[in-house]
Amino acid sequence: MADIVIRKAVAADILPLGNMLEQSWFAHWGPHVSAESRARFVREHPARGYAQACWQDIMVAELNGAVVGMYHLDRPYLHSIHVAVDHIGSGIGRAMMTRAEGEGARRLEVRAFNERARHFYERRGWLAMGQKDDTEMGTPVVTIQMALAEA
Repeated sequence: MADIVIRKAVAADILPLGNMLEQSWFAHWGPHVSAESRARFVREHPARGYAQACWQDIMVAELNGAVVGMYHLDRPYLHSIHVAVDHIGSGIGRAMMTRAEGEGARRLEVRAFNERARHFYERRGWLAMGQKDDTEMGTPVVTIQMALAEA
């Protein structure tokens, strides 16, 4: 595998970021929300809006010239981290998380239904600190608040 490059997003990344985030949402969150919430997501394109609004604060993971991951850190809060659906398990998430933690990531939130992500964080030393009732595109969900355990 070629080297993963983690770099600051540029304007040209907005479209691939939005597309990757939409695919990630449908793969990981879509199965856990109502049909109406999925339809609302299609109508509103919040992932594209997020990429457009926040690209200047996002770091991307690039592999062979393609955007295959992203994270958005506002120290100490990790707003989001996503790996392209077809690159999950390739080490891209580990590389981005290591970088984000090195840059000060100490808090994050994850949907309770997202067991794969929760286990990923737990293996890295993140601990559940609480939970709250939330919504995802109108569907009630539970959000778990996590913090990185200090060594």
